[in-house]
Amino acid sequence: MDKGLIEKLNTFHVIFLVQNVIIGMNLLTLPHDMSAMGYNQWWILFIIGVLAQLTLIPMYLLGIRYPNQNLYTINEILLGKWLGKLSNLVLLVYSLLTIATVSEVYIRLVQTVTLPERTVRVPLFLLVCVALYIAHGGIKAVARFCILGFFATIWLVYYLQWGLQKGIFVHIYPLLNLSMFEVLDGLREGSPAVLGYELMLLYFPYIQHQKKALRHASIGLWISVATYVAVSFTSVVYFSEWQMEHLMYPVLNLFKAVELSFLERIENFGIAIWIFLILTTISAYLWAAKISLDSILEKRRAIYFVLVGLVVSYPWRGVISLKLQAFLFEHLVIYLGYLMVLWPNLLLVIHWIRKRLGGINP
Repeated sequence: MDKGLIEKLNTFHVIFLVQNVIIGMNLLTLPHDMSAMGYNQWWILFIIGVLAQLTLIPMYLLGIRYPNQNLYTINEILLGKWLGKLSNLVLLVYSLLTIATVSEVYIRLVQTVTLPERTVRVPLFLLVCVALYIAHGGIKAVARFCILGFFATIWLVYYLQWGLQKGIFVHIYPLLNLSMFEVLDGLREGSPAVLGYELMLLYFPYIQHQKKALRHASIGLWISVATYVAVSFTSVVYFSEWQMEHLMYPVLNLFKAVELSFLERIENFGIAIWIFLILTTISAYLWAAKISLDSILEKRRAIYFVLVGLVVSYPWRGVISLKLQAFLFEHLVIYLGYLMVLWPNLLLVIHWIRKRLGGINP
């Protein structure tokens, strides 16, 4: 467990923290989520990548101005103690909702495909326990697991060749035949897929080479975008528009196109391997939620991990309605994600104003 702000994250840690936390569960459903874009969805992802890159810059600028403070501490410095703690509480809610969303979607997928006659309580409990164990080791342990997760899963891209071989390449034409409103709608549907890099301001004080953090985070971001483009392009070639709209997990159907003499149902194997990406995302947000509690309660205690684990576990979900669950997991978490991405812009403005007025001198 981390005992202080020690610069311990090297170049590869930063790259794969950004990359793996972004991928998580998003890649499995991305072609379906962007089905409204039809066959144009693959190139829209480049625009989303550029927008994400632009929002990385304010995060970096804010981190450089407060190299020894994380986002929670910066909130209290610039907004005051109580307003800062309120902001940190909102970010805590965002972390908890993200954990709950990713874990539930993955466990439901496992139940549907591989364990149709069993409940999800035990698998969900075990998933959260493993993620808690990783997060308890601190941000460096999470970063190391991200590196492991990347090399454990990146080779799955190799299987995209079967989808390309069996697909119809004329699906990618015509290009740029969308109106501005359709492009904006595509950006709205696809932008949540790149959420995850906003955690950089939380582990920025731990980075060894802070002046190069923007470059390293950008590499991780564009590895994710390149992966998204490869999968989306293959989906466009392989599926019809109707299939992309109605298949909830198109990537699993891409796995079904693979023909191997020694393995029949490779989609089950793919789901099992995907646990590495799910764990990296969950453990990173668990760590973020824990340090959020540290800042709100002004105490550093390991028991906070247990509290977070209980909150994101299954018991409370039976208390609220399905309609409220849908709002929390499908809408509110995305809005809060956008807020966290844009939040550094507001903090930079406040920093500039207070500096001009002589009220701050970091």
